[in-house]
Amino acid sequence: MPVILTLHSGAALARSSNLVSATPVESPDASGRTLCLDTDSVYPASETQEIYDLGEPPYARVTAINERDYHRLPNKGADGVGEGTMCREGGLFYHKPAGSSWQEVNVPRGVLVSATALTSFASEIVITDL
Repeated sequence: MPVILTLHSGAALARSSNLVSATPVESPDASGRTLCLDTDSVYPASETQEIYDLGEPPYARVTAINERDYHRLPNKGADGVGEGTMCREGGLFYHKPAGSSWQEVNVPRGVLVSATALTSFASEIVITDL
């Protein structure tokens, strides 16, 4: 049986949830990008779990890391690094497009999030595509 509950205080204190949680594994979006939530752009909502409050109105910075062959140093001899590691550690990384020189990308340190989790906040999310 469906139930409708009303807050005793009325709608003045009602608020939609602007919380988003980290995902423990890479969960690429429809374009194959790994989404990295910049934790400096949001507020921690929990000290024990990776849950973040996007604020009111909701806002966050997300880095979309395209699937490429990334390295810590600008040469093929350096160990490759995955998109998830790039997100968790943050910093400078390099990739070399075909027929071009090494390109530097700067990834803010953050947490992995799923595209599905960000769907309802799409108009308030600032996505930087790498």
